Amino acid sequence: MITIILVSHSRKISDGIVDMITEMVPSDNVTVLSAGGTEDGGIGTDPMRIQSLIETHQESERIYLFGDIGSSIMSIEMVLDLIDSDFKEKCLYIDAPLVEGAFVAAVQAMIDPSHEAILREVNKLKNNQG
Repeated sequence: MITIILVSHSRKISDGIVDMITEMVPSDNVTVLSAGGTEDGGIGTDPMRIQSLIETHQESERIYLFGDIGSSIMSIEMVLDLIDSDFKEKCLYIDAPLVEGAFVAAVQAMIDPSHEAILREVNKLKNNQG
C-alpha cells in the first residue's frame, strides 16, 4: 500500500486533487489523502493534521508527501523531523508540482509501486517541466 498526502493552503484544493486522482486512478494499492487548510477551515497549513495522517497510515509501505507553496513545505519538513524514527524512513517529501506530481506518483504506484519506479517517473515529470 502506498499513501500520498497532499498538503495545500486550501482544503478545497487538496480535496479536489484527491477527488480527481481517486476518480482517474482507481486502485486498492494507493490511498490519497487531503491535508489542506487549517483545522478551522481557513487558509494555511496544519502540521498536526499532517502528522496525524502519517501516523494513521504508518502501515503503508511508503508515504509520499506533496506540498503546494512555502509554509506547506516547511510544515511537511517539520513533521518529518518530529515523527517516530521507526517509520520515518518510509516517509518522503517529493519536491514536485502538487497536482501533476501526485497524479504521476499515483499512476505509477498502480502500475509499479516500487519506490524507485515512483521517484523515476516523478523526476521525469520535473525534468520535462524545466
